[in-house]
Amino acid sequence: MLFRLSPIHFLYYFLKREASQFFTSIAIRSLALGMILIYEPIYLYSYFNNSLSFTVLFFGVIHGLYGILAVYGGKLMDKFGSNHCILFSHFFFFCYYLSLFFLYSYFLLLPLAIILKAIGMMLFWPAFHTDFVRFSEKDYQGRQVGKMNIVWSAPTILSPVIGGGILNFAGYPALFITVLVVLLASSIPMFLSKETHIVYSDSYQKVWKRILKKENRKTSLAFIADSLEIGINYYLWPIFLFVLAIGYATMGGITTFALGAAALFTLYMGRMSDTIINRVWFLNIGSILTSVSWIIKYFVVNPFDAFLAQTLYRICRISASIPFQTFFYDKISLKGKEADEFIVYREILTNLSRFFFFLILAGIFLFFPKVNIAFIIAAVLSFGFMLMGIPPKFKW
Repeated sequence: MLFRLSPIHFLYYFLKREASQFFTSIAIRSLALGMILIYEPIYLYSYFNNSLSFTVLFFGVIHGLYGILAVYGGKLMDKFGSNHCILFSHFFFFCYYLSLFFLYSYFLLLPLAIILKAIGMMLFWPAFHTDFVRFSEKDYQGRQVGKMNIVWSAPTILSPVIGGGILNFAGYPALFITVLVVLLASSIPMFLSKETHIVYSDSYQKVWKRILKKENRKTSLAFIADSLEIGINYYLWPIFLFVLAIGYATMGGITTFALGAAALFTLYMGRMSDTIINRVWFLNIGSILTSVSWIIKYFVVNPFDAFLAQTLYRICRISASIPFQTFFYDKISLKGKEADEFIVYREILTNLSRFFFFLILAGIFLFFPKVNIAFIIAAVLSFGFMLMGIPPKFKW
């Protein structure tokens, strides 16, 4: 007699595995945020009357506040466990988007939104990195990073098109409601997870001693370069498309195709990062290509240019980010019981640096309100990824 599992039983057995619960929750969360990610900066840019300075300042303050609070993220993991921290973060992200929904009606929701997102990030990111290291195979870190990128990006391939379509036909209120519903659904798998507690013992003084150590300088600079370049792509590239008068649906299509093309390369590149190609060489080539793609982005003037430039950028960025993230998770694995301290150190460093960088950009945009100026900076920052591949004398 042939035994077959019904879809409900298959889902039950699949979600019994702790790793499945974690990655399913992350995938649903990515689907939710992917629908709004490229439109969120545009929404705030419009709210601030097309002021680049106020827009980057808004996001800069969020990252600065998170950088200050990151140590408490480690302490909360110690107290509640990483799964509960991820679960709690969904509530704060939910309230953040709810605040944005009513922002035009109540100005005081602006500082509240900043606080809510910073707390959500504080709860989510340290716990996410800790859980990923726990579930990944140490001997195949590159392959695992590739899989993580697929889990993260696959649900978001169609998300921008869905989000753009909703915006075109129903506007921002409908988009916010859709995102909130899906974001709530991402919490369900985390309710099934067993909790794992870590011991976090760092203070602010210890973290800053590690950041300021001469031996850690190259790794720290690599983290900063990666963070600032990602910030430009997340927050300023969508605004640039909006300034070019590219419609929401077209914008979503450009993003979707670029993500899809990058996803085709991701798992293969993750495997190559472990085996065929020297990982340092792989990182260096990816860094150079990413820099070139930013220069090309600077000269974009129409939707077709944007389509080609963003697709090229995504493929080049994957070439750099797979080995970069693999080096990052390798370093975490080597820390053993102090892995969470290393994660929090990186979160403080990258988010505070993004705050100061956005502060400088806000000043530049006051006098030169041309968004693609930042693309030249991103091209220079891309070379900083290479520092992650230089064998460090990393002292903890």
